[in-house]
Amino acid sequence: MEKRTLIKIGIVAVISLALLVWGLSFLKGENLFSTENEYIAIYDKIDGLQESNPVTLSGFKIGKVSSMDFAGDDKMSIAVRLRIMNDFDIPKGTTARIVNMDIMGTKGIEIICPKKYDGYHENGDTLKSSREGGILDQMLELVLPMKDDLVGFLSASDSVMHSLNMLLNEQNRNNIGASLGNLRNLTAHLSQNSHRIDSVMRNITKLSQTVGQNSDNINRAINNFASLSDTLAQLNLNQAIVDAQQSLEQLNTLLNNINNGDGSVSKIIKSDSVYNSLERASTQLDKILAEFEKNPKKYINFSVFGGKDKSQKKNKKNKNEQ
Repeated sequence: MEKRTLIKIGIVAVISLALLVWGLSFLKGENLFSTENEYIAIYDKIDGLQESNPVTLSGFKIGKVSSMDFAGDDKMSIAVRLRIMNDFDIPKGTTARIVNMDIMGTKGIEIICPKKYDGYHENGDTLKSSREGGILDQMLELVLPMKDDLVGFLSASDSVMHSLNMLLNEQNRNNIGASLGNLRNLTAHLSQNSHRIDSVMRNITKLSQTVGQNSDNINRAINNFASLSDTLAQLNLNQAIVDAQQSLEQLNTLLNNINNGDGSVSKIIKSDSVYNSLERASTQLDKILAEFEKNPKKYINFSVFGGKDKSQKKNKKNKNEQ
């Protein structure tokens, strides 16, 4: 009886131990009933890679990281063992690359197969290795090229701020305040005179409409002006100006001759004797005209109807009687 009890206890213990091992393997992502191949990849830095992290091919999980350990006594490199389902053949030249699996920085290994290959790796072979930079590395890759530009920008910003401080001194601040006050007054003035501005704009609109409606007349006026300008251009204005200049020169010559005493005109103008003679002749002519007005019959004897003067007839009659 005791022997059977011990056997039962032993069987239960074995089953429990098997279930425990299977459960732990299941929790680690291992399948005790499937066959897997193991490959090795050596890295100088694993960037937070841990055991049981997934191994993917084109985004599909084909295995996991089984273990990690230093590859040599120098402890400068780490050997990572990868368990991959034997359903997937790994071509020669394949690279095992450490990548970020999500935005939280969870690491995994991506299998990158070459486009051209000659055969497949066997179980236990060592794969090529590479790693993708972490989030910090990616940020540094983006920031480092901009470092010089950022330094220049900060220097320029410092200069701008210094210049701005120099510009915004007390006097300039007062001037800016006064300018803002004037601007506010201008805005208020425009607001108060908005109806006048509207009226001016309406007048401008009417003017533009009038101009548009009379465009034909304006075009004719422009054409007439162009014709007039063409006519003036065809006239020999230069020759007319030359002739006028020559006439002025001749007139100047004549006036110079008169002023210099050359010719009769100058003598008449400048001689006193001629002036005196003309004055005496004018006086005598005035006397004759006055005498003529008093006794016109003395100087003029005629009959309107062709007859002789009565005084002449009377004298003739007296002679005949004698």
